[in-house]
Amino acid sequence: MKRSLIASILLSLIAIFLLPFVIDRFVIGNNVPSNISNSDWVGFLGSYIGAIIGALVSLIGIAATIKYTNEQNRIDRELQVRPYCTIRHVHDDKLVGTNRIIGSIPIGCEPQENNGPCYTSILYVKNIGLGTAIEFEFCCDKIDDGRDHYMILMQRNSDTSNRAVNYLQPGEEAAIPIYIYFNFDPISENDFFDSGEGGLSRYDIKPKVLSKYKNFNIVIHIKYHDMYQTLYTQRIILSSNMYVSGKMNEKQAEHRCDLNLTEVTAPIKAV
Repeated sequence: MKRSLIASILLSLIAIFLLPFVIDRFVIGNNVPSNISNSDWVGFLGSYIGAIIGALVSLIGIAATIKYTNEQNRIDRELQVRPYCTIRHVHDDKLVGTNRIIGSIPIGCEPQENNGPCYTSILYVKNIGLGTAIEFEFCCDKIDDGRDHYMILMQRNSDTSNRAVNYLQPGEEAAIPIYIYFNFDPISENDFFDSGEGGLSRYDIKPKVLSKYKNFNIVIHIKYHDMYQTLYTQRIILSSNMYVSGKMNEKQAEHRCDLNLTEVTAPIKAV
């Protein structure tokens, strides 16, 4: 659209520049008999062409105004129905402030037979826009921590089904519980070394045990629509902090993980 407008303006400028030469060559300089003089023809054509140019300029101005007005009306209508979701992350396994669940992200880590402890945290999604957000979808990128993962099929019970929603009206909030079954390998007594010193720091964990599990990111993509079926997307990044927690002066420790919300993109309208 912009290229065609620029081309039209350039052609118009070229035509205006060449017009006097055309009049001089084909009107003033011809041998066709006429009842009026050349000066009369120049005055008539000048007034005639000026009126045409003025009318064209007016039409272009009116068309531009109508186009601008229609675009502003479209933007205003879109804002009236556009949702806008904000995201917050809570280190907890109990819902606070809402009992609505809009989805869940259960991730298992191989080997499945280890059946390690489950890490749980919650993402809260709140619609602060003017319109309703509907038809939510979630997907995760592949986790790159050197381990194999699989999505766990979570069975719904009657309580979960009653709280499940797939839309958020303006001002409403819903939860996305995150369940991660890390299946950490146990830390044995052989994974410690004795410094031979007394006090609380006698036993230290071997470095290879501390670095056994590396940090990773969980990248979550959220999709939803407005009432006109316009699609919006957002990206959430949770970063992990893998560490070992143990008891002072004892050969007891376990692998653990904390998740932190590091990035939330603004809603992007899909084209």
